[in-house]
Amino acid sequence: MIHILASLAFSLVVVAALGLIAFMLLQDQDKIMTALGFSIEPAQRTTRHRVRVRTAGRWQAASATAARPWRAAA
Repeated sequence: MIHILASLAFSLVVVAALGLIAFMLLQDQDKIMTALGFSIEPAQRTTRHRVRVRTAGRWQAASATAARPWRAAA
């Protein structure tokens, strides 16, 4: 008799856990579908703004040969 009650209790816990997992997945269904690439709504494009870029001056620019590679100590 105890085995039957334990089995029923375990089955109830398993069903509750599966229900909780399903409920949590349904709450974030749109995020999951978007992450998988199955978005129903088209993604909104961000507006692009023009940006001015200044180049580094003569004293700020560093050449690739100026940086010495570090070697690990033996």
